[in-house]
Amino acid sequence: MKKLQNALDKGSTLIAAVMCAAMMIILFANVVLRLIPAVGGFKWYMEGSQYLNVWSMMIVGICITVKGTHLHVELVDAVAAKNPILKKLHKLVTSAFIFLFYVMVTYSGWQLSTKAKQAVSTMPQFRMGQVYVIFVIAGVLCALSALVDLIVCITEKPEGGAEK
Repeated sequence: MKKLQNALDKGSTLIAAVMCAAMMIILFANVVLRLIPAVGGFKWYMEGSQYLNVWSMMIVGICITVKGTHLHVELVDAVAAKNPILKKLHKLVTSAFIFLFYVMVTYSGWQLSTKAKQAVSTMPQFRMGQVYVIFVIAGVLCALSALVDLIVCITEKPEGGAEK
């Protein structure tokens, strides 16, 4: 399971980095093309870069889930750290709620993407439902990542065993 966690982390990091790079290339190319009088730049550059930004941030949710770097309440972490059983229980409850959150994101994203049939996107041949499908894709991948984390937490050895 640890290998699967590492693969999810590396894969999602690569995908998010490529999306951010594509966003920067689009923005840079548009700035350069605006300086050429006959061209004037892309009409869809702003929406394209916004979509890539949102998509990359949604994909980064996988990395955050795998590494456990999501928001924490320091007081709860400090209290739980003093007792190995409480620490494991805290990790299990946190992982379970993260999994449920991503299941809700997936379901809500599915509802949104299937109902959004309007063509308000300025990007050629895109409907908003196609844009919103990232919530489904990222939600499923994040839920898978959270489920793997939950399985690792359940099967993890006590304090003397392998570290995460």
